[in-house]
Amino acid sequence: MIPAMSSASNVQSPVKKDRKRRGGLSRLLFVVICLGLGIGMARTGVQLGGPGAILVAWLGVLLGIQLHVLLSLAASRWAGMGLVSMSVGTGRWLGSKRVAGRLLVFRPLPIVPFVTCMVLVRPQDGQGRKLRLWTTVAGVLGVEAAVAVLLAHSAVPALGYGVGLLLIMTLVLRPGRVLSVFWTLFRLPFGDQEQRLEESSYAPAALEATRELLAGRIGAAREALGPPDGTQRWLGASCSLALAEGRFAEAAEQANELYERSAEPLNKAWALSVYTAAMADGVAAGHWQPHEALPQFARTMQEIRDTQPLLVRVTDLGAVESLLKQSPAQAAKQAARAAGMAPDAMSRARALCTRAVALAYLGETAKAREVLAKADTTAPGLDRVAVVGRLLDRTTVVTSS
Repeated sequence: MIPAMSSASNVQSPVKKDRKRRGGLSRLLFVVICLGLGIGMARTGVQLGGPGAILVAWLGVLLGIQLHVLLSLAASRWAGMGLVSMSVGTGRWLGSKRVAGRLLVFRPLPIVPFVTCMVLVRPQDGQGRKLRLWTTVAGVLGVEAAVAVLLAHSAVPALGYGVGLLLIMTLVLRPGRVLSVFWTLFRLPFGDQEQRLEESSYAPAALEATRELLAGRIGAAREALGPPDGTQRWLGASCSLALAEGRFAEAAEQANELYERSAEPLNKAWALSVYTAAMADGVAAGHWQPHEALPQFARTMQEIRDTQPLLVRVTDLGAVESLLKQSPAQAAKQAARAAGMAPDAMSRARALCTRAVALAYLGETAKAREVLAKADTTAPGLDRVAVVGRLLDRTTVVTSS
C-alpha cells in the first residue's frame, strides 16, 4: 500500500492566498524602486527616454548579477557554503561535464556567463557561523553598493543605476526566507534564528552525495552517503537516492518524513516533489495500482503549485500529470521543456524518460528510444530508464499488433 502523506492533503487556501499577497507586495516594491531610480536618473541628467540608457541600465543589472555570483563564490569558504554545481550561460541544456567533483552545465546564451549553486555546510565546531554568514552577506552587498556608486558617477551612470537596481531587488527578495539577504542581515543576528539554519545544513557525507546525485552518478552517491546522521539534508539525499534506484516505497516514506520535519516552504515543496515522483514511478513500474496513487498525486501536485510553482516548470512533474490525464502531446512538450531547462543531470534524465513515454504513446517509438538512450547516458543506472524501456517494449507490441 502506498505511504500516505496526510499532512499534504490537509493544506489549503491560506497558502495560496499568502503567496498571492507576497507576490503583490514584491511587484509593488519593484514599481516603487523603479520609480525612485527613474527620478534619480532624471535628476542626475540620465536620459530615461532614450533606448540607449535603458539598454545600458539593463546591462548594469546583468553585471550586478554576475558580480554577486562571483563575490559570493569568493567568500563561500568563509561563510561556510559549499559549491554543488555550476552553469556557464543561460537557456537550454547543451551539455555537461564534471569539474573538481561538481557538475558543470553548458547553456547557449551568455546573458549571465557564470552561475553557481551553493548550499550551507554544517560546521565542525558550530562556533561563529552566524557572524561568518552575516559578515559575508554584508561585505558582498557593500562591495556591490560601492561599484554601483562608482559607476553612477562615471561616464556611463545608467550602468551604475542598473547595478543598484539589482542590489535593491536582491535585498527585498523573499525577506522571510531563511538565508535570503534580508533574513541574514536583519533577522539572523537576533533571538534564536540561528537554529533555523539546521534544516538547510549539509554534513560532509550528505553534501558529497548531493553533488554526485546532481551529476547523475547514482553509484557514487550511494557510496558517499554513508549511515544516517539524523539531519534533514541526509534524509533528502537518501530519499532522492532511493527514488533513483527504484525503491519507491522507501522514497515515499522518507519524503513524507522529510516533509513533516521541515519548516521551510521550499524544503517542504521539494519533499512533496520527491514523494509525487515516487508515486508516479511506482505506478509505472506496477508497484502500485493507479487508483491507489492518483488521488494523493493530485493533492500533492496542488500543494506544490500553491507553494513553489517553479518546481513544476523545471521538473517533469507537469508532464507526468499530463500523461496521467491522457494528454501525451502536451506531456511531450512539457517534458522537452523540462529537460532543456533542467538544473541538474538527474532532473534532466527523468524529464527525458517522461518525454520518451509521451513519444511512444504518440507512435514515435524510434524517437522515444533515442531520447531514452540520452537519459541513460545522462544518469547511468537510473531505475526509471529500465522502467520506461519495458513500457516502450509493451507499447511497441501493442502498436505492431
